[in-house]
This record gives sequence, structure tokens and C-alpha cells, in this order.
Amino acid sequence: MSTAVQRRETSAPTGEPAPPPWYATDLAARLSSYVFGLLLWIVLAMAFERVPGPDEVVVRLVQEFQLGQVFGHFGTTMFRFGLGLLVAAVGGIAIGVLMGLSPISRAFFESPVLVGLSIPAIIWAFLTVMWFGFGWKAPVTTVALSALPFVAVNVAKGVLGVSRDLRDMSRAYGVSRARRIRELVLPAVTGYIIAGVRFAVIIGWNAVLLSEWFGATDGVGFRSRYWYDANRFGGFAAWVVLFVVFIVILDRVILERASRRAFRWRDES
Repeated sequence: MSTAVQRRETSAPTGEPAPPPWYATDLAARLSSYVFGLLLWIVLAMAFERVPGPDEVVVRLVQEFQLGQVFGHFGTTMFRFGLGLLVAAVGGIAIGVLMGLSPISRAFFESPVLVGLSIPAIIWAFLTVMWFGFGWKAPVTTVALSALPFVAVNVAKGVLGVSRDLRDMSRAYGVSRARRIRELVLPAVTGYIIAGVRFAVIIGWNAVLLSEWFGATDGVGFRSRYWYDANRFGGFAAWVVLFVVFIVILDRVILERASRRAFRWRDES
């Protein structure tokens, strides 16, 4: 009798939900999406002659590494992308803070930011190539102009969410504007800054590829167009895959973790 009671007690629910099975986890879902994408790619390669398969892309990519083409071109693209992203982040944070704190600044910047959001990166790529010609200025400017509005909008939204009571109290106690921004506003909008930068990274990464495609003599975009113009779609796809894999790893390993850490206070509340 006591053994049966013990069995019922040990089998009674503890109040905590049981962990989901392995096939219902986020990791399993992501792996399934990757496998599905790979299978779809193989099917498309088998169905269409001009679609290179994974094996051909891997061969072309290995050849590019052996020729010493990858690190030089990729490093050039990273420099342009990083410089443009820095300009977009600094300018977007400054404009976003102004839009959030001042109604006059919000009225002044609202339309230009909206226009910036509506113009796709390919248009900026065309314009900057017309303005600056071939070289590093066009890709950097394309990244900055494409990514800056996304940072500004996210930061402005975060600033508008800062408690008005805290802002009024700090103003009533004579706290300087610079100190209010540094010690009240910026810490409160850190999560929004990271979210804006995350959008800017994705948009800017696409923008630098487009700009190099149309107006550069080196870089990932240039090398992709080189193979495309040569009618060697395996080489073109190899660079595109390298381009996409890098941004996926950057987003999953660094940006997603930073965003989750910045917003952990919201998830815990």
C-alpha cells in the first residue's frame, strides 16, 4: 500500500511544465529549415540547368580560396561596410535622440527619415555611383544612407518611451541636458539602439553588395558580378553563399544575443 502511495506521489505533477521533446525545440526548427532549404536548392538545381548545385558552388568557392581571392575582396567589403555602418549608427542615434526629445526636431526630421526609409538600397547605389564614381566612397555612402533611417526610427521610439515623469523630475532638479541624455535617455534606449543597429547591419550588408556590383573594382559585389558577366553562375553563387552565410552567422551569434541581453528586463517582467 505504501509503495503505491509513493508511486502516486512521485508521479504527481510538480507544477513545472515538462520540457518539450527535441523535435519541438528552436534548434530543431532551425536545423529543419536549413535542411529544407538545402533540399529545395538541390531540387532546383536538378530541374533547371542554369541553377548551380551545392557541389558546384563548393568547388568554385574552394577554387576562390586557392586563388587567394576571398580574403582580399572580403576584407575590402568589410572595411566599407564597417565605415558606413559607423556613420549610420552615430548619425541615427543622434537624430533619433533629437526626434524623441524635441517636438520641433521630430517635425524637422520626420519627413527626411520617412523618405530615407522608402528609398531602396539599389537606388542609393545608383545615385552614389553617379556622384562619386568607382571607389570606396560610393559603397560607404550607400551603406550609411540605407541604414541610418532604421537606426533613427528605433532610437526615437525608445526615447519617446522614456518616462516623462523622470525627465520632468530631472529637469526640475536642474540636471543638465547633456547629463540627462547620458545618464537617463541613453541607458533606457540601449535595447532600441541594438535593435536599430541590427536592422542597419542587414540593410547595410545588402547595400554594400549592390554598390560594389555597380560601382567598384574590388570587393564581394565586384567579384560576384565578375562571375555573372562571365556566365559562370557557379562562381557567382559561391560568392553569394559566402555573403549570406557571413550575415547569418553575424546575426545569430552576435546581434541576436546582444538584442536578447538588452531586452532581458522586458522578458523578466
